[in-house]
Amino acid sequence: MKLFPFILILALSLTTAYAQQETGTVTLRGTRLTYPLVQRWIDAFQKEYPGIHVAITPDIAADSLDFTIAAYSIVGKDLGERTGVAVARYVQLPVANSKRPDLAAWQARGFTEADFKNLYFTPQAPNFFASASASQPVNPITLYTRDKPACAAVTFAKHYDNDPKNIQGKGVKGDDRDLAKAVQEDVYGVSFNNLGFVYDVQTRRVTPGLAVIPLDLNENGHVDADENIYATVDDVIAYVERTSHPRFVNENINFLYAKNSKNTAASTFLTWVLTKGQQYNHELGFLGLSTASIPACEGADALMKQRKAKSVAP
Repeated sequence: MKLFPFILILALSLTTAYAQQETGTVTLRGTRLTYPLVQRWIDAFQKEYPGIHVAITPDIAADSLDFTIAAYSIVGKDLGERTGVAVARYVQLPVANSKRPDLAAWQARGFTEADFKNLYFTPQAPNFFASASASQPVNPITLYTRDKPACAAVTFAKHYDNDPKNIQGKGVKGDDRDLAKAVQEDVYGVSFNNLGFVYDVQTRRVTPGLAVIPLDLNENGHVDADENIYATVDDVIAYVERTSHPRFVNENINFLYAKNSKNTAASTFLTWVLTKGQQYNHELGFLGLSTASIPACEGADALMKQRKAKSVAP
């Protein structure tokens, strides 16, 4: 019995020693909403593998990347000579400016699936919720979206059985941070965004200047107590992971890479992300993977086998 702790300590020491000896370079880039989480993975990974340099490289040629990050549903035609694996999930929520005059009424009623679909995919919908309070003036709505159909917009449109080109609203240049800022600066602003920007991941509360519009999940005309799960980012994550409710817009984040990749440093990083790296997902406002998603394709198996072969090589 006294021998087991010694063996365990020895095994851990050997694993650590091997990690410190590995060298190589890993490059990746893609959907920018994922960068806070990816950078967190990189920072933690390189503490264990100081000899492997991993970097988000926005200027490197696409065919020189080890991983392309894609935050939308991947189909065969998207892959070409590549394969991919899901590494995390993200959720999008409807948001408005926190000083909107009729915000309380909106939050009490919530958005149904049809409400948000009509708002974003029906041209000229300024009188949305006009019937909610006939005695009150109808406040205008300024819809905001990305100026280009980025991954988040593709995911959003697909959820509503539509094309991202059909999304209504003012196009915002930049990324999802800029989209959130546009709503913060416009009292009538409305948009959608992922949890990592809707919430302040330090305080875990809704980002100042923004307000979540709850989803009327049972579509009974108001938000019930058990549907009001937006106080913190952790509440939302726990609810979505527990229920997998289809009303929430959510999608996988995928790492895409060449089927014939021989970069064992990349396989080491991918293996780490799918195992140890998952502990950081919630911290940055992302969901964990289901067991069935790890790994999600034969390409990931191949990369992992390369790493195992290297680890036992004399």
